[in-house]
Amino acid sequence: MTPCRLYVLPAAAAPTAVIMRRGPSAWWHLLAWDLQSGELSSGAWLRGMLYPGRSALSPDGKLLGYFALGHGRHPWDTYFAVSKTPWLTALAAWHTHGTWTGGCEFAADNSLTISASMDERPFHGRYPYGATVGTLTRRRDGWRPLTGASGLLRRVQPGGEHALITARTGSPHYLREDAEGGRTPLPEAAWADWDGRGRLLVATHQGAVKIVERRSGTWVETWSRDLNGLTPAPAPSPSWARAW
Repeated sequence: MTPCRLYVLPAAAAPTAVIMRRGPSAWWHLLAWDLQSGELSSGAWLRGMLYPGRSALSPDGKLLGYFALGHGRHPWDTYFAVSKTPWLTALAAWHTHGTWTGGCEFAADNSLTISASMDERPFHGRYPYGATVGTLTRRRDGWRPLTGASGLLRRVQPGGEHALITARTGSPHYLREDAEGGRTPLPEAAWADWDGRGRLLVATHQGAVKIVERRSGTWVETWSRDLNGLTPAPAPSPSWARAW
């Protein structure tokens, strides 16, 4: 069986993340990941196409900006939307003129910048924090260009002496850098990042999510969940996810 594919969007200012899971190939599933308790909460299932690299989570982790290709009629064929995590019920949606979009960024006050060829006004709902069409900084939170290495990004461990290194574009690959500059490849990582406590978060090529911590000089896996084997079970979003 082909493993599911995983992409994680961590919140910048809260101990939470959203997991975007693809599998079977026509289906996407969203899960909220509580990084304090380790609890996973299932959300929306979508039969269509999502673009995790063009999506973003608000700083508090409560809102998701996403680009989708649906199988609906115009204007729901290609659109950018904002929803409450981990659901995809659009509270505001803008029609995009084809599939070109660079993604989005939330500011600290939840105002939104969207990079896309799209209508400036939403065709559905409203966005109370303000949204503009503009240019993105294209910078993942905490990641900075690696000095002397074109195309690589480095992220220092919060409160620690280690770092992660990855490529800016192309197939994801990650290295863990120790305090002395030694680098260890992380071949199982389809995605990796630090949480606010300096723990290493990993989504693997084999369809699992993990938390790895530094204990007594050794990296120890302290939590994991295998997300393979989930069966599509679309359901209506709860009432709190359908209104501001």
